[in-house]
Amino acid sequence: MAESSDFSPGRGRGLVLACALVALAAFPASALEVRIYDVAIVVDIVRPKFQEIIDGFKSVVDARLERDGARAEYRIYDTKTNPATVPAILDALRARKPDLVFVVNSPDAFADRNVSLKLTDPSYRIVSENCIPVQSGVAKEWTRPGGNITGVGVFVQMTSLIKLAKLINPGYRKLVLYGWDRMKDINAWFLADLTAACRAEGIELAEVKWVASAEDEFELYLRLDKLGPECFGIEAISAWVHRDGSYADMSAELPGFIRKNVKRFATFAYDEAAMREIAPAGTCVEWKDLGAQLGEKALRVLGGAKPGDISWDYPRKYNIVLNVAAAKSLGLTVPPSIISAAYRVYTDFDGNFVGRKD
Repeated sequence: MAESSDFSPGRGRGLVLACALVALAAFPASALEVRIYDVAIVVDIVRPKFQEIIDGFKSVVDARLERDGARAEYRIYDTKTNPATVPAILDALRARKPDLVFVVNSPDAFADRNVSLKLTDPSYRIVSENCIPVQSGVAKEWTRPGGNITGVGVFVQMTSLIKLAKLINPGYRKLVLYGWDRMKDINAWFLADLTAACRAEGIELAEVKWVASAEDEFELYLRLDKLGPECFGIEAISAWVHRDGSYADMSAELPGFIRKNVKRFATFAYDEAAMREIAPAGTCVEWKDLGAQLGEKALRVLGGAKPGDISWDYPRKYNIVLNVAAAKSLGLTVPPSIISAAYRVYTDFDGNFVGRKD
């Protein structure tokens, strides 16, 4: 990808936000058994960011096991978020009785709802990537999940995103939260977290709107673009269905619509994919480090800790990511101090950036 010398991301990162939550999980003090550990990986569709999570998980687990003269063997089970795949996956896991089940969920926690919740015997030990563990029923609470499961969420705490928006535009006073109405549990999480974040940051949560289709979302953007300059937005999950029930590829349809029609209203993002296409700024999770964080929990479990006694955590590390082309198109000027603190700065809508490449 082309680079430019106009920006120097990475300098003074700590001046803007605490971008790394460094509560590292402790490894078990004693050495693990010298043997082959059987690790089952249940994933809701193997996609690039999920593969990064898996790679980070395996790198931490493999390094520790190798140090102790042991190793792991992995087998991946892809649910494809299709209920028809679940019986065969459950049969395979019950036949294998793996030492550990590692779960990588779609946003609605399909794998945990359909697989983890059916593996209730304490002999199954589960570590899960799931942003809504309580809402999906796999954990009693974040501080002590209970049962045979622990994990890490996938969304950053929204306070960081609101802080970043205020640093870019100190005039922001009102937030609009919106998303797809089918994602009820995720929407509930966003609403609760953003309500607390707005209260802490002195921002009014002016409107909450859940839409039923891509067309409804496009119409919402047109209305939001007429709001005053004190308003900005955060979207939970886009509506990936058209009014006629057909699939809406919002990764392709939404960016084109926004760049053509939205001239003032800024949406701040938690996912770097949005940064490449439409959002001026965001605090984005590092997927591989999220996997490493989950791997550290897995090592604690393999070392004898009870999963249900290990707290469910937020991702410990996230980065400021900017798109100066998106900011300019919305009439925003990103302060140099934020540019210098950014992990990565996109300079156009074609994926070109300066900053870290790993």
